[in-house]
Amino acid sequence: MMDIKGIILNNFLIKVISLFFAVTLWYFVTSEGKLEVSFNIPLEFRKIPSTMLIAGDVADYIDVRLKGRQSVIKNLSAGQISGHLDLSNAQTGENVIYLSSENVVMPPNIEVTRISPKSIRIRLEQIAKKDVNVIPETIGTPPAGYRLKNIEINPQTVAVEGAESVVNRLSVIKTEPINLSAIEKKETVLDVKLKLNGRDVKILNGGYVKVRIILVK
Repeated sequence: MMDIKGIILNNFLIKVISLFFAVTLWYFVTSEGKLEVSFNIPLEFRKIPSTMLIAGDVADYIDVRLKGRQSVIKNLSAGQISGHLDLSNAQTGENVIYLSSENVVMPPNIEVTRISPKSIRIRLEQIAKKDVNVIPETIGTPPAGYRLKNIEINPQTVAVEGAESVVNRLSVIKTEPINLSAIEKKETVLDVKLKLNGRDVKILNGGYVKVRIILVK
């Protein structure tokens, strides 16, 4: 007479051992040939509210560490990966946005294991416009026997646009230096570029004015 209990126990041990080897084999199959690599990728800011802009410096690159099969990772290039942030829900002032794998655009079958920095701090300000006066800046002196009679600027004011805090502090804009010693005629009209001195604003007329220089003996 067969020992039913022994048969059941024996089958159970066989099943446990088979399951162990199946799990172990699955682990080695799925983990075999996987690599991790790091990339420094550009960060794009999307859907900025139309009445706002980013003020000040902000990180425009992030470091990501990616994991995938060797056959996929070895052919991966930085040009295939990018980061993006959706700012449609951002508010005026300081915003801290935490990054995840959803912020990384990459080929399929790749896992993001690390992102640095983990969050991005962005300051948004309302867009402001303002008319400011233009002042000519000159260097040198007129040629021998001449003196400067007048400098006329057209237009005398220009409209600027930018972050509210920057625009509100701006009262005048100077031209690039005009070298009077290079003026050879009694009347000269020049197209002269306006100088922003690093201010993050946009001049709406294109950034140039006409300067009329009049010399007399």
